[in-house]
Amino acid sequence: ERNSLDNPMLPNSGSKFRLSFEAAPPMPSFSEFYKIRTEYQNHTPLVDKLVLTSQVQYGYIGYFTKNKRTDLNKFLMGGTQLQQRQSFLYDNIDLRGYPGSTIQSIAPIVEGEKVGGTMFSKYSLELRYPAVSNEQVQIIPYTFADAGNTFLDFNTFDPFKVKRLVGFGIRLYLPVLGLVDLSYGYRLDGVDVPNTSNDVMPGNWEFLFNIGSPF
Repeated sequence: ERNSLDNPMLPNSGSKFRLSFEAAPPMPSFSEFYKIRTEYQNHTPLVDKLVLTSQVQYGYIGYFTKNKRTDLNKFLMGGTQLQQRQSFLYDNIDLRGYPGSTIQSIAPIVEGEKVGGTMFSKYSLELRYPAVSNEQVQIIPYTFADAGNTFLDFNTFDPFKVKRLVGFGIRLYLPVLGLVDLSYGYRLDGVDVPNTSNDVMPGNWEFLFNIGSPF
């Protein structure tokens, strides 16, 4: 990781690049995989205290052998850490404006069943202004445009075939609770939910909240 952010929780300038690798090596009676993730974010002061943030993330999960591939640690996308009600077996990627349940997550569909993806891409653009900033409370309204998707494999991977949304939100830093994030995202694209009538429809707003730093 290379990190030049001026503030780890509420950055106003600087950038961060992260490349990570993890692996579960082949062992008898155990699942195996290896995973590569990369992330770049940049925070640029514009006028007064106005800050523009751009962020790009990619992820890939592969396998050492052909006969021990499982759904363990595959990617599902949607919601925040508090809304993501998926099984711990998956790697849950945040995306504002979309619900975080397993059934309604953004994920590939195979033979009528939703499965985790082995690849994902995610993009974010945010414009925020620290309206109140003191030792007791910080209030930071913002607007954003996000996009992301998960993919079954290299054959279906398209970094620009994404689910898009726009929205607005507010971050509150309170000494008792820490950083609280409230957002309203307006979906420009929908998500199919096989075998149910619970499709995630475009043209709807989704309210989400989270506790902790988004960066």
